[in-house]
Amino acid sequence: MKLRYLLILTAGLLPMSAHLAAADKGEDAAIAECKAKSDPSILVNYWKTAAAAAPAAVAELESKAKTICVARGGGSSRSYKIAGNAGPMKVSGTACDLAKPFTVSGSGGGMKVTFSYAPAGATSGKVSYTGGGPGAPMAGAGTYAVTLDDKGGTIKQTHTGKVTIPFGGSATNTDVLKLTPIPPC
Repeated sequence: MKLRYLLILTAGLLPMSAHLAAADKGEDAAIAECKAKSDPSILVNYWKTAAAAAPAAVAELESKAKTICVARGGGSSRSYKIAGNAGPMKVSGTACDLAKPFTVSGSGGGMKVTFSYAPAGATSGKVSYTGGGPGAPMAGAGTYAVTLDDKGGTIKQTHTGKVTIPFGGSATNTDVLKLTPIPPC
């Protein structure tokens, strides 16, 4: 009798084990995709459909998925603190995703500046700037390239601009700004 009970019990567990294995494979695939794309919504959507999550649990799922899918401070993280010098001005800012528009602002030498970046992808794009000092507006545009490494990387930007005042001039400058990985924003 015990053997028969064990066979029935084992037979009843096999379909459940196969179901759990399939669910694990589905979750593994969702995790791999969300990590590759740094997109927690992929995993959250999988969990919602696999377990029919209650609305109250969605915030907790989103937090857990963000931790799993987006590496903090490096790896597949796409968020960076940006800092450096642009001429006499110290500039800083944050790029939550180098493939999306971002800005960097700063001041120095009696002038203020804001650089606006329009990515063509995660590693290059166009940059423009506006700013100036009292009675001396300036503006310009150019291109930039991103170089990433295990410690963050750099943005090298070359831009041509001019100061609009009597006897103002134009110039082409190249600046290198430091990228430091930060938690995703």
